[in-house]
Amino acid sequence: MFPEHRVFVKEGTTVTLLQMSYIIEVERCGSINRAAQSLFISQSALSTAIAEVEKELGITVFHRTNRGVSLTDDGRSLIAMITPIVEASRKINRYYSEQNAEDRVRLSISSQRYPFCAQAFVEFLHLIDEPRVDVSLKETEMSSVISEVSSRQSELGIMFVSNMTEHFIRHILDEKHLEFFELSTIKPQVYMRKEHPLAKERSVRIEQLFDFPYVMFTQVEANMNYAEEAIAGKASDFARVVYVNDRATIYNIMAHTDCVSTGSGVLPVGYGDDRLISVPLADAENEMRIGYIHLRGLPLTALEQQFVDILRRILDNV
Repeated sequence: MFPEHRVFVKEGTTVTLLQMSYIIEVERCGSINRAAQSLFISQSALSTAIAEVEKELGITVFHRTNRGVSLTDDGRSLIAMITPIVEASRKINRYYSEQNAEDRVRLSISSQRYPFCAQAFVEFLHLIDEPRVDVSLKETEMSSVISEVSSRQSELGIMFVSNMTEHFIRHILDEKHLEFFELSTIKPQVYMRKEHPLAKERSVRIEQLFDFPYVMFTQVEANMNYAEEAIAGKASDFARVVYVNDRATIYNIMAHTDCVSTGSGVLPVGYGDDRLISVPLADAENEMRIGYIHLRGLPLTALEQQFVDILRRILDNV
């Protein structure tokens, strides 16, 4: 709301900015009751504030009827005088609010649904020493990661390319003036519950997975080049496919069923799910090259570099 600065309206009288804003809101709403609801104050408190102004100035601001209120001639004159004052006060408040907001350090990260990225983000939070900072991590599908960074809603995007998808993905990135920087190359793994029929295998072939339901993340884009699970082939290769939207759900489904999925296999302690294991995919021709995307030609800020360094260290220790 407005500070209690006093402004002289007539010689020998004063009205506060708060009272002015009340009068303007009542005139806008045409009703003391509706204005009170809009201002989140009681109707009696608002009526008292208006009465105090009328007494102070020696005028009647509003005609009051059962249908609401309307301005008197004096009220219209008062509104004409106080509206520029209240607007100027709001402009000053907005200006300094924006100035303060510009002092904040910001970092927005979009990522495919990787538990190791969540781990990196938590470690990053522990290291931030900026006094004013806004940071965010959004887990989503690859197409949205690319879109978020391209539109500058996120500064960094964490994703992967494979032998099969690299040509397609790099073409998309070039069109959007983005660059991909590789951090680590990982052999694909199969996720399953610890009691799964394939859990004791040293490695599994893709053909063995076809006997089980396959769970994967819903994609906004139908093109499988965007899907992490594409390293195990097309969804149509599986007789039974389950689609979900988030990591927690996919973990719970695999923990309680014979559903399988594929991915990096990186499940950090405390960030994955101890009911699940990962088994190497024996005949996978696709390696997962995990990295980050960034606007082409734009250097990393100190905060962005700090997060990338943490993520690289985690992946190096896999």
